[in-house]
Amino acid sequence: MDEPPGPFRCHGVQAVPQALRRLRHDLTAWVLSAGVEAGRAQDIVLASYEALANVADHAYDSAGSGVVDVDAAVHPDRIEVVISDHGKWRTPVVDPRPISVRGRGLLLLRASADRADIASGESGTVVTLAWDLAPVRP
Repeated sequence: MDEPPGPFRCHGVQAVPQALRRLRHDLTAWVLSAGVEAGRAQDIVLASYEALANVADHAYDSAGSGVVDVDAAVHPDRIEVVISDHGKWRTPVVDPRPISVRGRGLLLLRASADRADIASGESGTVVTLAWDLAPVRP
């Protein structure tokens, strides 16, 4: 088996759609370089990108006013992705449409990850996501 890739670290990324899309692509390449099966890689990127979108929607008062940090690592039994912002949680704006397509981000995030921990405080919010890796067979 090849050595897993080194940690993925991307700090100080502007919390704006274009930068977050680029970060999603970089994270996808890193996950695939770790040898993660495509379906599992899709879960990792989906949940991670949802957490990134939440930073853009909820952490800062105006678009582009804040940054996000992403740290990911391959451990012997799991992949872990940590997404951190430095903002303050803002209550989402209520969607007036009868059937809202918004407000399901945390459900999606938790359904896509094996573990999802969210800690919010005065210095920002940290989302820690983890996926178990099956033992490698010889």
